[in-house]
Amino acid sequence: MKKIQWINGNKMKFLSKHKTFNNQCRCIMTGNQLGDVVLSSYVRAFNETECNGIQNPKGHLQEWDLNEGFLKDFAYYVKDWIRKNVKKESVIAYEFRHFNNQKKIVDGYVITTGVDHKHKLLEVWYQGNYKNRSAVNEAIKYITE
Repeated sequence: MKKIQWINGNKMKFLSKHKTFNNQCRCIMTGNQLGDVVLSSYVRAFNETECNGIQNPKGHLQEWDLNEGFLKDFAYYVKDWIRKNVKKESVIAYEFRHFNNQKKIVDGYVITTGVDHKHKLLEVWYQGNYKNRSAVNEAIKYITE
């Protein structure tokens, strides 16, 4: 995993071919994050049923994570991939984006394993052109082993 180098106390050094993304990026890290260029959250496995001492049906907690939590506005195909593939172990889902005139532009989505499995890259979806791809590829270095 690439270590963060800080330009100052509020901004990491981030270098990709996407200058707007680079300028807006303050910090990219693993786990739950609501940041300038990243929105990420853990997604529980389909088979996980216990939360705060309460037993739930299989799939209930995963659906909550996908539809009520940070990920509610993620692309349907990302959610479908999670539903199909995330059965036994939780994952972390990331949306990388930047803003142009206050309009959100999604650069891509990434799914990794959690800390128990050392943040391994599972899946990537790119949107846009080579600049968007460059930003996502650089971001992946900060969230995967």
